[in-house]
Amino acid sequence: MSTDQSDTKWTPMTSREHTSAPRCVNCGTQVTRQFARVFGDNRDVVHACPECATYREMKTSDFIPKDAR
Repeated sequence: MSTDQSDTKWTPMTSREHTSAPRCVNCGTQVTRQFARVFGDNRDVVHACPECATYREMKTSDFIPKDAR
C-alpha cells in the first residue's frame, strides 16, 4: 500500500489534448475513426457530427469546405 498522502486527485481525460481520437471541427465532440472515415473530408477531418447536424446534412457534405472535398 502506498504511503503517499498527496491530495492530488486522479482525473483521467481532463483535457482534450490527451486523446488522439478525431473531433468534430464544428462543435468539438469526439467521434470514432470509422465515423471520420465515412463522414469526414478527404483527410478524415469531421466538419459536422450527430451532435451539431443531421445525418442528411452530413451525407450531402454541406459542412465540408469546397477546397477540402
